[in-house]
Amino acid sequence: MNVADWALDPAVLHLNHGSYGGIPRTVLDAATALRARLEAAPMKFFVLDWQGELDRARAALATFVHAPADRLALVPNATTAVAVALASLAIEPGDELVTTSHAYRAVKNQLARLAAARDARVVTVPIALPYDPDALVAAFAAALTPRTKLAVVDHVTSPTALIVPLDRLAPLCAARGIALVVDGAHAPGQLDLDVAALLAAGVTHYAGNNHKWLCAPKGSGFFVAAPGAPALPVITSHGASPEYGPPNRFHAELDWAGTHDPIAHLCVPVALAEVARLGAPGGWPATRARNHALAVESRERLVAALGGGDRHLLAPEAALGAMAAIPIALPPGTTPLALQARLLRDGFEIPIVDFPSEQGGPLVRISSHLYNEAADVEALATKLRALGVTLRPASP
Repeated sequence: MNVADWALDPAVLHLNHGSYGGIPRTVLDAATALRARLEAAPMKFFVLDWQGELDRARAALATFVHAPADRLALVPNATTAVAVALASLAIEPGDELVTTSHAYRAVKNQLARLAAARDARVVTVPIALPYDPDALVAAFAAALTPRTKLAVVDHVTSPTALIVPLDRLAPLCAARGIALVVDGAHAPGQLDLDVAALLAAGVTHYAGNNHKWLCAPKGSGFFVAAPGAPALPVITSHGASPEYGPPNRFHAELDWAGTHDPIAHLCVPVALAEVARLGAPGGWPATRARNHALAVESRERLVAALGGGDRHLLAPEAALGAMAAIPIALPPGTTPLALQARLLRDGFEIPIVDFPSEQGGPLVRISSHLYNEAADVEALATKLRALGVTLRPASP
């Protein structure tokens, strides 16, 4: 794959698509053209053009992720979408809010603040490593009680890159009338996502990102609420007036939160088409399959290059998408953030996850997209060895 197709510095080794994405040059050009059009006549764009353009982008995204367009809103990112979901739910004193030990830090913070404000309690389900999906399902089921009001789980965990079996967790919540909010930040484009099927299984709110694996510009995510599930904006704006905006009141309330740059949202259809073109033949299905196979091979190569084997693998291949995390040991006196900063300064874009020591310790997480090749991790392994980084077993 030609890195020249991407707006990425070829002098930098890019192995962190999972955090901030990466944008093809065609999408960047489209964003520049759209932004110039907006700025040439801002009032005309926002008053006459914006809603129609947004609706077209929404329709393309809804088709791609198999979500009901009438219950999908475009928001800046998945963190915002989770905030909308949590703000919409009636949490009362004594309620229990269930999540997992691998939840994204921002979501953990949201839950902690919500629990403190409502006098509720956060219950954390541990995900043991090496990862066993059956054990997670059993632990999750055991954590649900008559006081459980809400569960928040990842679709793909951010620190550890593990696919969570939502098809098994959602029915557990639905049977008990528990709201289930899914942080699907990493799922669109990495997995063959069917949001409608998840809603039917019992998911009440789904949060996703478009700037990650879909390769849209930064600042585009989405929020989906199941029919009948509450959905209130965190910012009350003009859509609260019944005479304002489109007939769909879900869209009227959530589409507009004040003047902002909507270009990232409007470029989603371009990004979907361009990644499909770059992944041809086979388009998106071939892209997902290629990225998964590359993540698995890259994990094997990195572990082998660092002198490891099966005992250093955190999860079975089937539990991975296009990312993989590997347990590492740092040289004395080095912190994960310090190592990450050193790698960034030296031209390696790779996250060093500061995972809790009681769960094993730091991780290096690799991502695979169309601009990556398996040989990328060979250079990373050489750099890590030079910095004194070694492997540690997957079990703490």
